[in-house]
Amino acid sequence: MSKLKPPIFQHPDMEGSTFFWEGNSTGILLIHGFTATTVEVRPMAKFLHEKGFTVAGPLLPGHGHKVEDMNGVRWSDWIDAVEEIYKKLSKKCKKIFVLGESMGGLLSMEMAIAHPQIAGLMIFAPAVHVPKLCMARFIWPLKEYIYKSNTDDTMPWQGFNVVPLHAANELLKLQKHVIKHMHEIQQPTYVFQGKLDKSIDPISSLEVVENISSKEKELFWLEDSTHCILIDKQLPDVEEICLEFINIH
Repeated sequence: MSKLKPPIFQHPDMEGSTFFWEGNSTGILLIHGFTATTVEVRPMAKFLHEKGFTVAGPLLPGHGHKVEDMNGVRWSDWIDAVEEIYKKLSKKCKKIFVLGESMGGLLSMEMAIAHPQIAGLMIFAPAVHVPKLCMARFIWPLKEYIYKSNTDDTMPWQGFNVVPLHAANELLKLQKHVIKHMHEIQQPTYVFQGKLDKSIDPISSLEVVENISSKEKELFWLEDSTHCILIDKQLPDVEEICLEFINIH
């Protein structure tokens, strides 16, 4: 008997739209990952907002609705969306930190490269190396999407349980761009990597720490965390580390 495939879009009832919650003059920009929504970063955003910070997170173009929407965007569209909300934060805040998970980690790095005035980075499981992702460049003209092999409907995660293949090819382009320019990053940076991550190659986090030019940088290995650290069991520990990082800088 064949195993039933999961729904293409998981937990559609959850709230995963763009958010902007005003607080003090320190802003935190939170960026979700590939195929996800802002559900992925909202727990951290809520925690930081309760500490008084202004927090904002965009629902990235193509995400949150239909697979064909994701397959219709370019990697530059994701950057443009993050830039737009960064500009909104800049009008309200004197100092801005950027936090991102997976592809959101790549976009956080891109923001740091483009805006040296950003105060610091908090990067979670950066999608620098993703097993088999390179196959997307050959498959996308033939197939719209493929099902993921590591779905988990028990997690409070919202997004696609499939990989939109044209969008995956755009992620490859984003990877290539960030890898080429990551040495330009000089801001204080914390990188977090779950040891149970089955979505990216954990070597990604080590490569980021080794190749950015920041004088202050640290890699945190999380024993009991999977790929989605920001909704996993070690989130309380991560929240306190990030809060201290922000307060120091």
